Amino acid sequence: MSKISSKKSVEDLEKQLLKKNKDLNEKYLELETLLDLTNTINSLDDLKELFFSVLSLSSSVINSSKGLLLLKNDVTNIFDTVSVFNLDEEKIKKQIFNTRSGFLKKLNSIKKSFIIQKDDSFNHKLFHSSFSLVSPIIYNKKLVGALILFDKETRNGICDFSSNDQKLLEAISIQTSIAYQNIKLLESLKKSNKLNDNIMSSITTGIIEINLFGEIQFVNKEAVRLLKKSEEEILGNHYLIIFENEDTLINIIQNVEINQERVFETEFSLKSGNKKISVNISFSPVFDEKKDFSGIVIAIDDLSKINKVKSTFKKYVSKNIVDKLLESEDSLNLGGKESEVTILFSDIRGFTSMSEKLNPTEIVKLLNKYFKSMIDVVFKYNGTLDKIVGDELMVLYGVPLKADDDTHNAVKTAIKMFIALDKFNQKIVKEGYKPFKIGIGINKGKAVSGNIGSEQQMNYTVIGDTINLGARLCSHAKSGEILISKSVKDAIGDKYNFKSIPSIEVKGKENAIDVWLYKH
Repeated sequence: MSKISSKKSVEDLEKQLLKKNKDLNEKYLELETLLDLTNTINSLDDLKELFFSVLSLSSSVINSSKGLLLLKNDVTNIFDTVSVFNLDEEKIKKQIFNTRSGFLKKLNSIKKSFIIQKDDSFNHKLFHSSFSLVSPIIYNKKLVGALILFDKETRNGICDFSSNDQKLLEAISIQTSIAYQNIKLLESLKKSNKLNDNIMSSITTGIIEINLFGEIQFVNKEAVRLLKKSEEEILGNHYLIIFENEDTLINIIQNVEINQERVFETEFSLKSGNKKISVNISFSPVFDEKKDFSGIVIAIDDLSKINKVKSTFKKYVSKNIVDKLLESEDSLNLGGKESEVTILFSDIRGFTSMSEKLNPTEIVKLLNKYFKSMIDVVFKYNGTLDKIVGDELMVLYGVPLKADDDTHNAVKTAIKMFIALDKFNQKIVKEGYKPFKIGIGINKGKAVSGNIGSEQQMNYTVIGDTINLGARLCSHAKSGEILISKSVKDAIGDKYNFKSIPSIEVKGKENAIDVWLYKH
């Protein structure tokens, strides 16, 4: 072998070694970066911080010029923009992303990273990019998010993403999915613990827990109130001391300790400070994981308070609904739930000009009389009074309890409200006041019902487009008119003499709405 060829072979070998060394260094750098990224995202306990960090770090590692992270909305199937990099955030947030079409449809199907081709319209129309790389965020085997990078930057300019980039982003998205699951689990645990604490502290039932040694190891606020003792005085003390001179109660506790069977007493006379109160009280044995007896839980319901709550609740919804709710603990669900509802809005026409001529005392007096006559009709037909806003009534049918004749009841309510209004007007005219005039709108459809507000103040109500359209129909109804939508007309058929009138334009709707009119 000549010296020249030998020298060339050595040079080629050196080049190959240098290239392999460079590739190894790049791989090492990628792994090191991925490890750093994994440690970073796994240390976060806030979703907003997580997504910002994931997008920033992945864009940096893969050298993308732009980035976007989408997350599925908890209520709808729309994916919201939660983090952007080097993109017009306001413009992006106006776009609707879902799994019905486009890249999310494919991502939802394969649940793996993929490169979107250069000529795909997805890159050009919205993002003004040539290349894009998409990777899924998975939770409970379902697609909940998408990590998207655009236009890989190199010394030679913008280029397409490589298979290595795809694998790296796949690894990042897997770690992100794990971090997301951990945060969701943590949030769920925190929420559960907080909910348990809130329930136990604010529940209207008094709870007392007695351990195996007869010491009281837990008491909630209601039990403290009922016993008229401080929490410090109760906790850690033996039940014989706390229930001193309560011979009947002590005997029941001791019998439960011996027999280990639940005892329930109705209208039990319990000492509360210096007086006796009537309560329903239960004594339930508690067993540990080995099924060994470990204590007793006492639950106390103050009957006077329950009757007061029941009486107050009946001022807001009709009596038979209250009774049915109290019969079934599952009739009302916490949080939001989509339901088929019929919504009735009633509004006084010309009330502002009328009220300007009266003093505040007269206005309140008249409104109270008016509302009483209207609400009597609402409750007669099993309507749920959602709220009174100024001179407007909002009434629900179908929530919290559903019946086959909900829509019929709503229409009957509206018609009878005019009859009740005539009687009301006859009385106030004799007193020198001008008669009230009202318009009513009724709509039917899907809406989300549930407790809305904060943990300190909640309001059971409904929200959605169905509700908005009901309000719009009411605003279009003239004095003495009931306007109903097509969904209501379909439900009631040809009853009640509603007549079709020309379609109307309403705010928030592109097309005119078909309506039917009842004239009182």
